[in-house]
Amino acid sequence: MSDVSVESSAGVWERRKREAMSRIQAVALDLFEEYGYRAVTVERIASAAGVSASSVYRYFGVKEMLVLYDEHDLRILEAIRDSGGGEPMPPADLIAAARLLAPMLIESMLTRETEQRLRRRMRYVTTIPEIADAQNRQMRDLESRIVALFAERTGGDPNDLRLRVAAATGVWGIIAALNHWTTAEFVRPLREVYTDAVDAVLSAIERILL
Repeated sequence: MSDVSVESSAGVWERRKREAMSRIQAVALDLFEEYGYRAVTVERIASAAGVSASSVYRYFGVKEMLVLYDEHDLRILEAIRDSGGGEPMPPADLIAAARLLAPMLIESMLTRETEQRLRRRMRYVTTIPEIADAQNRQMRDLESRIVALFAERTGGDPNDLRLRVAAATGVWGIIAALNHWTTAEFVRPLREVYTDAVDAVLSAIERILL
């Protein structure tokens, strides 16, 4: 089997996995909304989604991730990894590439359906303590992955303090934007909130790294 065939098969599998996770999450959110988060078991979600409970655990790991899962996290990591052809580049060039990519990513990711789903998810994040705790763990993991990518793309040291602060600024800056959007009762379109937040985050990272 050629390398191209292997990559194609892997891509199909990954797409089907994301589709399955999105469908299971939608079922879970519907059940949580109707019966309450704590009253709904993983087994009940699996039955309603037409999959096994073991499949739900394999995809999501823990119940909290049924709320927190966001396929766009992977797209953001891929964008950082692949921008500029994936070759090492100075921090200034990486930031410039991010400024070009950000509007396109925001436009492609924020459909009406994804914004509505995010509203539902954020209500659980702000009202269920164990989900908020799980989000903090999720974001710390994402921060570590972004530090590693920054180091890879810039040829830097993953333990460099500036890279760590830059990654933390990116991750927690977006969380701050989401919290702002939620506490403001979702009045502004999320596209506008993200656009403003990403501009502020990239300006801050620019000052940290340059």
